[in-house]
Amino acid sequence: MEKRELVIIGAGPAGLTAAIYGKRSGLDVLVLEKGIPGGQINVTDEIENWTGVIHASGAELADTFRKHAEHFKAEFRETEVKAITVDGGRKVIHTDGDDIEAEAVIIATGASFKKLGAPGEKELTGRGVSYCAVCDGAFFEDQEIAVIGGGNTAVEEAVYLTQFASKVTIIHRRDSFRADRLAIDRAMSNPKIEVIWNTVVEEIVGEDMVEKLVLKNVRT
Repeated sequence: MEKRELVIIGAGPAGLTAAIYGKRSGLDVLVLEKGIPGGQINVTDEIENWTGVIHASGAELADTFRKHAEHFKAEFRETEVKAITVDGGRKVIHTDGDDIEAEAVIIATGASFKKLGAPGEKELTGRGVSYCAVCDGAFFEDQEIAVIGGGNTAVEEAVYLTQFASKVTIIHRRDSFRADRLAIDRAMSNPKIEVIWNTVVEEIVGEDMVEKLVLKNVRT
C-alpha cells in the first residue's frame, strides 16, 4: 500500500494553502481532488476582494494557487475519496483507485452549491436550473433569467448574466440585500435587472425545460 506523510483531501484555497505549508515544513504532501483545483472560485467571474489582487477571474486565481503549491513540489492526483478508516494511529484513505496510508490527513473538501429544495429543482437541473452563471450563462442568450438569493453570489452573478440575458430578475425572500454595497450599487443601476422582494420560489415548473416559477410573497 502507498504510504504518505500528509494527504490533503480537496484542492480549494484551504487545501492548496495547507499543501504549501506542508511542503515548506519538509513533508511529503499528496493532494487528492476529484474536480478542478481551486474549488468554487473557478466558477466566479470576477474577484476583487482578495488582498494583493486588484482584479482576477476565479479561474485565474485558482491557477495561481495551484502553481504556488506546485512550486513547492506538492503532488496532485485526480481521484475521488470514498472513505477514511482510522485504526489507532493508522489512517487509510480509500479512493476510487488505490488505497493510501497517511501519517496525517487534512480534510479540506469545501462547500457545495446551496439548493432551494423546491419541487422541480432536481428534475430540471441542467435543463434550465443552474448553479453556475459563468458555466451556463451563455446558453440562455436573449432569454429572461431568474436569480434566487440576496447575498454577494446572487447579486454579482445577476450582474454578470446581464451580458447574455434580455432581462434578469432577482428573487429575494427579504426586503434588502445582504451583499456588499459595491455589488448592490452595480445591480440596482443596471437597467436589465429587476428585483422581486419578500418572495420565495414555491415550485419550478417545466416538462423538458424550465417554463415558469411559482412564487409566494412571504408578507401576504
